[in-house]
Amino acid sequence: MANKIQDAFDNIKADSRLKESTKQFLSEKRSGRACRRNRLVFRIALAAACAALFLLMGMGGYAWIQMPVSYVSIDVNPSIELTLNRFDKVISAAAYNDEGKRIIEKLSLQGKKYTDAIDLLVDSEDMKSFLTDQSEFVFTVAADGSRQKAIRTGLESCASRIGYRSSSFGTDLSLVAKAHEYAVSVGRYSAYLELARYDESITVDDCRHMTMTEIHGLIDEHHQEEGHHGEGHH
Repeated sequence: MANKIQDAFDNIKADSRLKESTKQFLSEKRSGRACRRNRLVFRIALAAACAALFLLMGMGGYAWIQMPVSYVSIDVNPSIELTLNRFDKVISAAAYNDEGKRIIEKLSLQGKKYTDAIDLLVDSEDMKSFLTDQSEFVFTVAADGSRQKAIRTGLESCASRIGYRSSSFGTDLSLVAKAHEYAVSVGRYSAYLELARYDESITVDDCRHMTMTEIHGLIDEHHQEEGHHGEGHH
């Protein structure tokens, strides 16, 4: 019996190396699990960072596409203004009198190219109810130089399809904010400024209640008077 007990103790001593190797093995297993866990955490963090980056890029891209860069006002007597992005697509449409509101509330213009939006406006039954043989479509483009020129070229193709008299003007982007302060389209405000050069008594409110044909008629009269005065000086 004593010999058996002694043999057992000898075995325990002999297995000390086994115990050390077992400890090392377990330690390495724990280390391996930690590494795998760290790698998993890293991959999750990386995925979250990428998702956040794509979201920010998406939001930034959307904001870039939705940024207003030009304006086209359509004044007949209904007064409507289209805000365009850098791709000449409509990002919003606003009406500056009751006649204009009646027209745009029934139309879906957002996302359309400005020429297509204008075709829809002109062809709408609500617009036609305001038109007479004396009606004139006055388009005013507020944009930078090269963009303004390109948009006005596009308006020429619209004018050929309208079937009514039409004219287009260009004006500075800086007038847009001031026009909106007075709650008028940039086209009507630009026409007011032109008329006010000859008649200081005229107000924005006066022009608000005039048709664009009437405003431009007064401007033309002043142009003619100025021309006659110039001829008299020769």
